[in-house]
Amino acid sequence: MSDWKQKIVAVTGGSAGLGLAIAQAFAGRGASVVLIARDQERLDRAVDELQPLNVSGVSADVTDIGAAQSAFDQIVTQHGRLDVLINNVGKSVRIDLDKTTPDIYREYMEVNFLSAVHCTRAAIDAIAKTSGHIVNIGSLSSKTAWPFMAPYSTSKFALAAYTHQLRLEGPQNIHYMLVCPGPIKRPDSGLRYDQQAKGLPARARKPAAGIKVRGADPAVISRRIVRGCERRKAELVPLRARLVFTALAWSPRLGDWLLKRKMKD
Repeated sequence: MSDWKQKIVAVTGGSAGLGLAIAQAFAGRGASVVLIARDQERLDRAVDELQPLNVSGVSADVTDIGAAQSAFDQIVTQHGRLDVLINNVGKSVRIDLDKTTPDIYREYMEVNFLSAVHCTRAAIDAIAKTSGHIVNIGSLSSKTAWPFMAPYSTSKFALAAYTHQLRLEGPQNIHYMLVCPGPIKRPDSGLRYDQQAKGLPARARKPAAGIKVRGADPAVISRRIVRGCERRKAELVPLRARLVFTALAWSPRLGDWLLKRKMKD
Protein backbone atom coordinates (compact mmCIF):
# COMPACT_ATOMS: atom_id res chain seq x y z
CA MET A 1 0.00 0.00 0.00
CA SER A 2 1.44 3.36 -1.04
CA ASP A 3 1.89 6.29 1.29
CA TRP A 4 -0.02 9.16 -0.31
CA LYS A 5 1.00 11.76 2.25
CA GLN A 6 2.98 14.63 0.70
CA LYS A 7 1.76 13.52 -2.76
CA ILE A 8 0.02 16.03 -5.05
CA VAL A 9 -2.95 14.82 -7.12
CA ALA A 10 -4.66 16.93 -9.83
CA VAL A 11 -8.19 15.96 -10.92
CA THR A 12 -9.77 17.62 -13.94
CA GLY A 13 -13.55 17.87 -13.91
CA GLY A 14 -13.19 17.57 -10.16
CA SER A 15 -16.10 19.73 -9.01
CA ALA A 16 -18.80 17.03 -9.22
CA GLY A 17 -19.61 13.40 -9.94
CA LEU A 18 -16.83 10.89 -10.41
CA GLY A 19 -14.12 13.57 -10.31
CA LEU A 20 -15.23 14.70 -6.87
CA ALA A 21 -15.36 11.10 -5.65
CA ILE A 22 -11.83 10.46 -6.96
CA ALA A 23 -10.60 13.57 -5.17
CA GLN A 24 -12.18 12.39 -1.94
CA ALA A 25 -10.59 8.93 -2.28
CA PHE A 26 -7.07 10.28 -2.73
CA ALA A 27 -7.46 13.02 -0.12
CA GLY A 28 -8.85 10.47 2.32
CA ARG A 29 -5.59 8.56 1.96
CA GLY A 30 -3.57 11.66 2.86
CA ALA A 31 -2.81 13.19 -0.55
CA SER A 32 -3.11 16.90 -1.30
CA VAL A 33 -5.66 17.19 -4.10
CA VAL A 34 -6.15 20.02 -6.57
CA LEU A 35 -9.53 20.13 -8.29
CA ILE A 36 -9.57 21.68 -11.78
CA ALA A 37 -12.88 22.87 -13.22
CA ARG A 38 -14.29 25.71 -15.33
CA ASP A 39 -17.08 26.92 -13.06
CA GLN A 40 -15.58 28.85 -10.15
CA GLU A 41 -18.77 28.73 -8.06
CA ARG A 42 -19.13 24.94 -8.37
CA LEU A 43 -15.41 24.57 -7.76
CA ASP A 44 -15.62 26.55 -4.53
CA ARG A 45 -18.58 24.45 -3.35
CA ALA A 46 -16.67 21.24 -4.09
CA VAL A 47 -13.62 22.39 -2.15
CA ASP A 48 -15.86 23.35 0.79
CA GLU A 49 -17.64 19.99 0.60
CA LEU A 50 -14.38 18.07 0.99
CA GLN A 51 -13.10 20.02 3.97
CA PRO A 52 -11.31 19.31 6.29
CA LEU A 53 -9.44 17.14 3.73
CA ASN A 54 -6.48 18.79 2.04
CA VAL A 55 -8.23 19.95 -1.13
CA SER A 56 -7.86 23.14 -3.16
CA GLY A 57 -9.10 24.33 -6.54
CA VAL A 58 -7.86 25.90 -9.77
CA SER A 59 -10.35 27.32 -12.25
CA ALA A 60 -9.47 26.50 -15.86
CA ASP A 61 -11.06 25.35 -19.12
CA VAL A 62 -8.73 22.49 -20.03
CA THR A 63 -10.10 22.28 -23.58
CA ASP A 64 -7.98 25.43 -24.07
CA ILE A 65 -4.30 24.50 -24.37
CA GLY A 66 -3.09 27.78 -22.88
CA ALA A 67 -5.44 27.55 -19.92
CA ALA A 68 -4.37 23.95 -19.25
CA GLN A 69 -0.69 24.88 -19.31
CA SER A 70 -1.30 27.83 -17.00
CA ALA A 71 -3.23 25.66 -14.53
CA PHE A 72 -0.44 23.09 -14.23
CA ASP A 73 2.26 25.74 -14.05
CA GLN A 74 0.32 27.18 -11.11
CA ILE A 75 0.00 23.80 -9.40
CA VAL A 76 3.68 22.92 -9.73
CA THR A 77 4.78 26.40 -8.65
CA GLN A 78 2.54 26.29 -5.59
CA HIS A 79 3.22 22.71 -4.49
CA GLY A 80 6.69 22.10 -5.88
CA ARG A 81 5.76 18.76 -7.44
CA LEU A 82 3.01 16.73 -9.11
CA ASP A 83 2.48 13.01 -8.55
CA VAL A 84 -0.85 12.14 -10.16
CA LEU A 85 -2.91 13.53 -13.03
CA ILE A 86 -6.48 12.28 -13.36
CA ASN A 87 -7.88 13.27 -16.77
CA ASN A 88 -11.55 13.05 -15.85
CA VAL A 89 -13.18 15.84 -17.89
CA GLY A 90 -15.83 14.48 -20.22
CA LYS A 91 -19.43 14.51 -21.35
CA SER A 92 -21.78 12.08 -23.05
CA VAL A 93 -24.59 12.47 -25.59
CA ARG A 94 -27.62 10.86 -27.19
CA ILE A 95 -27.95 11.46 -30.92
CA ASP A 96 -28.80 9.65 -34.15
CA LEU A 97 -25.79 8.80 -36.27
CA ASP A 98 -27.15 10.54 -39.36
CA LYS A 99 -27.65 13.77 -37.38
CA THR A 100 -24.11 13.83 -36.04
CA THR A 101 -22.29 16.60 -37.89
CA PRO A 102 -18.51 17.13 -38.07
CA ASP A 103 -18.91 20.07 -35.67
CA ILE A 104 -20.50 17.79 -33.08
CA TYR A 105 -17.69 15.27 -33.45
CA ARG A 106 -15.21 18.11 -33.05
CA GLU A 107 -16.91 19.32 -29.86
CA TYR A 108 -16.73 15.91 -28.20
CA MET A 109 -13.16 15.31 -29.33
CA GLU A 110 -12.16 18.59 -27.71
CA VAL A 111 -13.83 17.76 -24.39
CA ASN A 112 -13.24 14.02 -24.09
CA PHE A 113 -9.91 13.63 -25.86
CA LEU A 114 -7.98 16.84 -26.48
CA SER A 115 -8.48 18.05 -22.90
CA ALA A 116 -6.51 14.98 -21.79
CA VAL A 117 -3.82 15.67 -24.38
CA HIS A 118 -3.49 19.31 -23.22
CA CYS A 119 -3.25 18.36 -19.55
CA THR A 120 -0.89 15.46 -20.13
CA ARG A 121 1.51 17.58 -22.15
CA ALA A 122 1.36 20.31 -19.51
CA ALA A 123 1.96 17.91 -16.61
CA ILE A 124 4.15 15.10 -17.94
CA ASP A 125 7.55 16.63 -17.16
CA ALA A 126 6.60 17.24 -13.52
CA ILE A 127 5.12 13.75 -13.18
CA ALA A 128 8.23 12.17 -14.69
CA LYS A 129 10.28 13.76 -11.89
CA THR A 130 8.18 11.94 -9.27
CA SER A 131 7.73 8.66 -11.23
CA GLY A 132 4.03 9.30 -10.81
CA HIS A 133 0.76 8.40 -12.49
CA ILE A 134 -1.34 9.59 -15.43
CA VAL A 135 -4.87 8.19 -15.31
CA ASN A 136 -7.30 8.68 -18.19
CA ILE A 137 -10.96 8.16 -17.38
CA GLY A 138 -12.36 6.43 -20.39
CA SER A 139 -15.56 4.41 -20.62
CA LEU A 140 -16.86 1.10 -21.81
CA SER A 141 -17.23 3.18 -24.99
CA SER A 142 -13.42 3.28 -25.14
CA LYS A 143 -13.64 -0.37 -26.19
CA THR A 144 -16.82 -0.63 -28.25
CA ALA A 145 -19.33 1.57 -30.04
CA TRP A 146 -22.74 2.09 -28.43
CA PRO A 147 -26.10 3.00 -30.01
CA PHE A 148 -26.98 6.70 -30.22
CA MET A 149 -23.60 7.78 -28.80
CA ALA A 150 -21.33 8.09 -31.85
CA PRO A 151 -19.48 11.32 -30.90
CA TYR A 152 -18.88 10.07 -27.37
CA SER A 153 -17.68 6.61 -28.43
CA THR A 154 -15.42 8.07 -31.10
CA SER A 155 -13.75 10.44 -28.64
CA LYS A 156 -13.34 7.74 -25.98
CA PHE A 157 -11.76 5.38 -28.52
CA ALA A 158 -9.24 8.14 -29.22
CA LEU A 159 -8.51 8.48 -25.50
CA ALA A 160 -7.85 4.73 -25.26
CA ALA A 161 -5.43 4.90 -28.19
CA TYR A 162 -3.65 7.89 -26.66
CA THR A 163 -3.23 6.05 -23.36
CA HIS A 164 -1.71 3.12 -25.22
CA GLN A 165 0.67 5.46 -27.07
CA LEU A 166 1.75 6.91 -23.73
CA ARG A 167 2.52 3.42 -22.40
CA LEU A 168 4.61 2.71 -25.49
CA GLU A 169 6.37 6.04 -25.95
CA GLY A 170 5.97 8.16 -22.82
CA PRO A 171 8.57 8.35 -20.05
CA GLN A 172 8.78 4.77 -18.83
CA ASN A 173 9.02 5.65 -15.15
CA ILE A 174 5.46 7.03 -15.32
CA HIS A 175 2.49 4.74 -14.71
CA TYR A 176 -0.27 5.18 -17.32
CA MET A 177 -3.74 3.74 -16.68
CA LEU A 178 -6.98 3.72 -18.66
CA VAL A 179 -10.15 3.39 -16.56
CA CYS A 180 -13.23 2.05 -18.35
CA PRO A 181 -16.21 2.16 -15.98
CA GLY A 182 -19.79 1.54 -16.96
CA PRO A 183 -22.46 4.20 -16.43
CA ILE A 184 -21.96 6.06 -13.16
CA LYS A 185 -24.77 6.12 -10.62
CA ARG A 186 -26.04 9.68 -10.24
CA PRO A 187 -29.22 11.38 -9.01
CA ASP A 188 -30.45 12.25 -12.52
CA SER A 189 -29.78 8.85 -14.12
CA GLY A 190 -32.53 8.06 -16.60
CA LEU A 191 -33.55 11.72 -16.87
CA ARG A 192 -30.51 13.67 -18.02
CA TYR A 193 -30.87 12.72 -21.70
CA ASP A 194 -34.61 13.32 -22.05
CA GLN A 195 -34.15 16.44 -24.18
CA GLN A 196 -31.41 15.01 -26.40
CA ALA A 197 -33.23 11.70 -26.88
CA LYS A 198 -36.47 13.14 -28.26
CA GLY A 199 -37.38 11.15 -31.36
CA LEU A 200 -35.05 8.29 -30.43
CA PRO A 201 -36.17 4.90 -29.05
CA ALA A 202 -37.07 4.98 -25.35
CA ARG A 203 -33.96 3.02 -24.41
CA ALA A 204 -31.77 5.95 -25.56
CA ARG A 205 -32.86 7.88 -22.45
CA LYS A 206 -31.55 5.19 -20.12
CA PRO A 207 -28.02 4.87 -18.73
CA ALA A 208 -25.66 3.34 -21.32
CA ALA A 209 -28.35 4.07 -23.94
CA GLY A 210 -30.32 1.04 -22.80
CA ILE A 211 -27.54 -1.54 -22.76
CA LYS A 212 -28.01 -3.78 -19.72
CA VAL A 213 -25.06 -2.63 -17.65
CA ARG A 214 -25.24 -2.16 -13.90
CA GLY A 215 -24.61 1.40 -12.70
CA ALA A 216 -21.28 1.88 -10.96
CA ASP A 217 -20.90 3.52 -7.55
CA PRO A 218 -18.44 6.43 -7.97
CA ALA A 219 -16.96 5.81 -4.51
CA VAL A 220 -16.20 2.19 -5.38
CA ILE A 221 -14.63 3.14 -8.72
CA SER A 222 -12.54 5.80 -6.99
CA ARG A 223 -11.14 3.34 -4.46
CA ARG A 224 -10.26 0.99 -7.32
CA ILE A 225 -8.45 3.82 -9.10
CA VAL A 226 -6.34 4.48 -6.00
CA ARG A 227 -5.51 0.76 -5.76
CA GLY A 228 -4.84 0.64 -9.51
CA CYS A 229 -2.27 3.41 -9.09
CA GLU A 230 -0.67 1.59 -6.17
CA ARG A 231 -0.40 -1.58 -8.25
CA ARG A 232 0.48 0.38 -11.42
CA LYS A 233 -2.17 -1.42 -13.48
CA ALA A 234 -2.50 -0.64 -17.18
CA GLU A 235 -6.31 -0.77 -17.32
CA LEU A 236 -9.36 -1.08 -15.13
CA VAL A 237 -12.21 -2.79 -17.02
CA PRO A 238 -15.14 -4.69 -15.47
CA LEU A 239 -14.74 -8.45 -15.92
CA ARG A 240 -18.05 -9.06 -17.72
CA ALA A 241 -17.36 -6.23 -20.13
CA ARG A 242 -13.89 -7.63 -20.77
CA LEU A 243 -15.47 -10.90 -21.93
CA VAL A 244 -17.67 -9.04 -24.43
CA PHE A 245 -14.67 -7.05 -25.67
CA THR A 246 -12.75 -10.30 -26.16
CA ALA A 247 -15.63 -11.62 -28.23
CA LEU A 248 -15.61 -8.41 -30.30
CA ALA A 249 -11.90 -8.80 -31.00
CA TRP A 250 -12.33 -12.46 -31.94
CA SER A 251 -15.52 -12.03 -33.98
CA PRO A 252 -17.01 -8.56 -34.58
CA ARG A 253 -20.34 -10.09 -35.63
CA LEU A 254 -20.55 -12.13 -32.42
CA GLY A 255 -19.66 -9.06 -30.39
CA ASP A 256 -22.35 -6.99 -32.09
CA TRP A 257 -24.89 -9.75 -31.45
CA LEU A 258 -23.99 -9.84 -27.76
CA LEU A 259 -24.34 -6.05 -27.48
CA LYS A 260 -27.75 -6.08 -29.17
CA ARG A 261 -28.93 -8.84 -26.83
CA LYS A 262 -28.16 -6.56 -23.90
CA MET A 263 -30.26 -3.68 -25.22
CA LYS A 264 -33.45 -2.82 -23.35
CA ASP A 265 -36.58 -2.09 -25.34
